[in-house]
Amino acid sequence: MSILARIRRRTVAALAVAASVLALVAAPAAAQFIDVPNPLVQQRADTAIYKHTDGYYYMTASVPDYKRVEVRRSQTLEGLATATPVTALTAPSTGNLSGWIWAPDIQYVDGAWYLYFSASPSTSQFAQRLYWMRNTSADPTTGTWTAPARVTTGWESFQLDPASFTVNGTRYFTWAQDSPSTSYNSHMYLARMTSPTTIDTASAIEIARPTYSWEMEGVAGVVEGPSPLVRNGKVFIAYSASATDSRYKLGLLSASASANLLDPASWTKKSTPVFQTANGVYGPGHGSFTVAEDGVTDMLIFHARDYATPTPDALTDPNRHTRAQQLYWSDTGDPFFGQPIANGTRQPGIRGQYSDKCVDDYEWNRADGALVRLYTCSSNSVQKWEFTYVNGYYRIKNLYAGKCLDNLGGATANNSDVGLWTCNGGSNQDWSVQDRGNGWFSLRNRTSGLCLDNYEWNAANGARLSMYACNGTGAQLWRRG
Repeated sequence: MSILARIRRRTVAALAVAASVLALVAAPAAAQFIDVPNPLVQQRADTAIYKHTDGYYYMTASVPDYKRVEVRRSQTLEGLATATPVTALTAPSTGNLSGWIWAPDIQYVDGAWYLYFSASPSTSQFAQRLYWMRNTSADPTTGTWTAPARVTTGWESFQLDPASFTVNGTRYFTWAQDSPSTSYNSHMYLARMTSPTTIDTASAIEIARPTYSWEMEGVAGVVEGPSPLVRNGKVFIAYSASATDSRYKLGLLSASASANLLDPASWTKKSTPVFQTANGVYGPGHGSFTVAEDGVTDMLIFHARDYATPTPDALTDPNRHTRAQQLYWSDTGDPFFGQPIANGTRQPGIRGQYSDKCVDDYEWNRADGALVRLYTCSSNSVQKWEFTYVNGYYRIKNLYAGKCLDNLGGATANNSDVGLWTCNGGSNQDWSVQDRGNGWFSLRNRTSGLCLDNYEWNAANGARLSMYACNGTGAQLWRRG
């Protein structure tokens, strides 16, 4: 870049930042420009966040001393960080719930709120069993919770991580439990619910056990923390595997929503992890799914640490923090988790694997036809992009320009231009996410069938971007952040 060009870029950038500040004062940014601080909530793990029809988010999670169940609420995800937690249950000094309380889930079912969790006696803290409580108040941070009662699974052994979901009018209950038939730490199970508090134990099936080496790191074998999500005609259950340190990670089960979910053959387990340690975020795991404030953008909720080695050990180190980031959908209709977003990154950019530079409205240009290029990643609005999922494709809008990533001219030839154009819903602006493994993705244009490409393998600022036949090489690999 010439000296004049550098001066121009810096001057335009300064003016643009000032204009952006004024614009933000005048009107809030679109909700789909995901802007969530990470970590979101300090020292809360196994987090469940439920967005209710009243417009509020309701959150519960494991607390560091494992001695209570709390609920908080906020109209925004970010507001959960400062929302006042209300205690729904405190562990008694003696009895079956006097030990540890783990991994609560919160659901609204048939006009009442339910908390599901596991607890143990202080005399045998790993003798975890499942419990439920009910609150009929419209706001579960008020009202009264019933006394804890058992959820009976059909056999007695270590059990934890309850969750429930509904498919085609039937409510299911899923959880992790030790099986007497193996030496693994836990398997995962699924059963039909006969009420919000009971399951048909005769219907219970095993849906997963540790079978891959990445599910057995640091432990005999762990699959736990089932987190269900129903989308695109499928049922997905994300789960956590391996020891709860930097080796903790997410795997994925899936089944057709029209299949018999109580037939083990209906379920398929992905052979590789879908989400794991990266970018200074260690041991991402057990959480839940919700939607952003716009009501449609899917969000992944999980916990992780900011360092690799917990002290004094993984169970008692208190610094597993709740985090939130956008969940994407691949061209196969499956969820694409990507990589954990680094601390302090809000509204993440699109970063290239080969260049380690970000996709940029290079000249701060709002005109139709402005080319996008690569530039050192920053927090500037010219590098912030809204991903909106529509009918299997993403519309990718630049925050500064307010225009969409476009196959300029509807070209189909290799090395065709990619730039910005007024968002119009045309196929030139439709991009599918292709999962390339380890949290990297390619962006394939609907019109051309070609992928966004660093055509000259150029890592310099100002490197031109174009489209090229999809090949999965580093010039076509991207991540958010």
